[in-house]
Amino acid sequence: MNEIFSSVVDSVLAVPLLGGALVFLLIYQGKRRVGMVHRGALGLAFGIAAALTVRAGYELPGDAGFINGVVGPLLFAAYIGGTLAGLIAFVIAAIARYVMGGDMQIVGILIEAAYVLIGIGLRWWAPFQSWPNPTRRSLILAIFLVFGAISISIIFAISQSESVDIAAALPVLLATYLVNAGSIFLVWFVICDVARVTDASRQNMLRARQMQMLYEEAGVGSFSFDSERGSFKWDESLLDMYGMRDTPPEQRDKAYAALLHPDDRTELMANAARGLAGDRTVTRDVGRVYKTTGEMMFVKRVWQVGDGQDRSGSTAFGLNINLTDFQKLRTEHDTTAERLRLATEGFPGLIYQGIWAPGRVVRHLYLSDKCEKFWGVTPQQAYDEPSILDANKLQEEVEKASEMMVESARNGTAMYSRRKIPAGWIDFFGKATDLGDGTYRIDGVMVDATEEVAAQEEAQRQAEIAHSAQRMESIGRLTGGIAHDFNNLLAIIMGNLELLKDDEEDIDRLRFIDSGLEATKRGAVLTRAMLAHARKARLEPEVLDLGCVVRNSKNWMERALPEAVEIETSLLAGLWQARVDRASLESALLNLLLNARDAMNGHGKLTIETANIRIDNAYIDQRKAELEPGRYAMLAVSDTGSGISPDTLEHIFAPFFTTKGPGEGSGMGLAMVEGFVKQSNGTVQIYTEVGEGTTFKLYFPAIHASVSQDARDDATVGRVEQGGDQRILLVEDERQVRQVLSTTLRAAGYHVTEASSGDDALRIFQSAEGFDLLVTDIVMPGTLQGTTLAKAIRVLDPNLPMIFLSGYASEATVHGNGLRPEDIRLMKPVPKADLLLAISDALSG
Repeated sequence: MNEIFSSVVDSVLAVPLLGGALVFLLIYQGKRRVGMVHRGALGLAFGIAAALTVRAGYELPGDAGFINGVVGPLLFAAYIGGTLAGLIAFVIAAIARYVMGGDMQIVGILIEAAYVLIGIGLRWWAPFQSWPNPTRRSLILAIFLVFGAISISIIFAISQSESVDIAAALPVLLATYLVNAGSIFLVWFVICDVARVTDASRQNMLRARQMQMLYEEAGVGSFSFDSERGSFKWDESLLDMYGMRDTPPEQRDKAYAALLHPDDRTELMANAARGLAGDRTVTRDVGRVYKTTGEMMFVKRVWQVGDGQDRSGSTAFGLNINLTDFQKLRTEHDTTAERLRLATEGFPGLIYQGIWAPGRVVRHLYLSDKCEKFWGVTPQQAYDEPSILDANKLQEEVEKASEMMVESARNGTAMYSRRKIPAGWIDFFGKATDLGDGTYRIDGVMVDATEEVAAQEEAQRQAEIAHSAQRMESIGRLTGGIAHDFNNLLAIIMGNLELLKDDEEDIDRLRFIDSGLEATKRGAVLTRAMLAHARKARLEPEVLDLGCVVRNSKNWMERALPEAVEIETSLLAGLWQARVDRASLESALLNLLLNARDAMNGHGKLTIETANIRIDNAYIDQRKAELEPGRYAMLAVSDTGSGISPDTLEHIFAPFFTTKGPGEGSGMGLAMVEGFVKQSNGTVQIYTEVGEGTTFKLYFPAIHASVSQDARDDATVGRVEQGGDQRILLVEDERQVRQVLSTTLRAAGYHVTEASSGDDALRIFQSAEGFDLLVTDIVMPGTLQGTTLAKAIRVLDPNLPMIFLSGYASEATVHGNGLRPEDIRLMKPVPKADLLLAISDALSG
């Protein structure tokens, strides 16, 4: 039994010899496709291993056969190398078995052939995961199939023998099974281990090649200090870097020293001396080194004295890294950055790049320096806290920006938005790129649009002022167009009613006539209010102290207001004087008082104040009208009423706009106030708070003059003069108006000659002498208007007094104005008393 196991061990020991051949073959083959030659070489290697196992096998007594480990090499030769390798291995093993001789040689050769067939079958039943690594399933199937083949051969041998000693055959049978199992396992293990070793070897070779490629492509070279020779060793990459491959080894150290830039040698020598003195830290420096061709390079040197075990300083190792390309890129980058900085300094905005997701910023990639000017934060603060730039952004702005971003990324359209920021306004122009992970890269510029927005707002304001002026002009033209005809109608009505009144004694009829006259006067007031709003009312400005006007008006103010309204005045002593039409000022003051009364519902406190105001810069009121810098006399009326809502305030000066009920107001009061003040080169400003009250402030330009005395003589108020023998030339194109005026004047005792036009009047004046007064309308058909008629007559009679009748004030500005300061101008409709008083004053000189 010992002889059996000793022989078997010798047989199996031949298997490891197979490993050396396999290592060579597998490393040589690598991952290339296995060809016929390589398969033949594998078959030869496995065949030699099989022959050695046959040679070292144990021969059973009585030529009963051999026990050897041939199964492993033959089976795996076919499994690894295929049919060709299996066939070659089988031939070599069969020859070895034939040489051994014996009665069982044919059976042994057939069994070897069966091993090869089993190996071929295993290629189909247990294929490789990666060649040449055999699977564990191949090991199990191989043992199972071989045991089956051995069992079949034993059964066949027993059937051919006449007498079999089972007890004596058991050790042999057991040894056969163990040897075959061991052979299969050992060969499988050797193949797996060789495959692992060769794969690691190939990986090491690949890494070495990759490292070499990295060195070559990255411009890296290594060196070490040879303590035995006292010189440095240079790898090929380092030699190629400096162009020193052809330099003899013994001259390389001096050649390298000569290539160093003169300004860098001192630092390099100092670092080397520090290392030799015992400094074991890694040294890093960047210096300039010339190639043998004369080209200068920037090189980073990383090195250390001592290798971790040698503390004597006899060894050193390190790397040289070529940074020339990097330095060029860095120089180009610095140049580009400087150009960008210079460009952005003069650029009225900033350059931006960032990563955004819908509805939020992920991070900012780049913000130019003007970020701090716009947002009050530095670029670094924005990088650290991206949301800081959108702290005050409205949700609707966020949603709109997200839609625009997605649309830009999808269709390539440009992004544009205008946004209010702490420093003013910015316009953003950019484009979005979809990054594929739900985020977008935004590239663009932000341009300072503050001045543009201010210019647009100013243009809009000027357009509103121009529109307001055009509207006022339109209203003025409309009002002026109808004022003449309307006042003529009122003059006809008023004149006829006054003529009827002179001859009427019935009380009831007189009451009807007075009612008609009152309505006529109200119509005239309404027309004058419309003209005042259109700034075309007739004004007779005089130098006034606004405080004196308020004090003189206090009596009628108290009568106009209920007792529940408390009136308080704060009138400045030494108030600057202003040139204002007294009647219009009193009318404006009355309108403001009545409005205050209605705002307080008849209960409250009303304050009238005057003050001197000096305006040094452009002053803009709530209606966007500019006030020239200078001195102003201010008259303010304040109430403790309900205040004015913003919607109402917007239309407060519009003609015919009123918040009162039907029949309670015409809506022309404040329109007249504004028109009168602005026609006086002033402005009106409103200060109001709902629930607290309202203040109207009237500003009039201050002047340097003495206050004029009231020219009106109280003794003449209500006086009606009667005429004598004076002759009056009456010129009026409206027949009914002319008839009323003529009747009125004749009734007063004057001799009246009528003319229907300026041309007729001139002919009459030239043909008939002795007229004492000319009473003429201003606007009439024909060549001569009232003013041009006056110029023509004054050529004939320079001292003739004249009275001009006008439908509205601007009629006095027609071409050829012949008016003199002493001429009397009356606005239609003219009450009878005012007309007769004016004629008396004109005739009396």
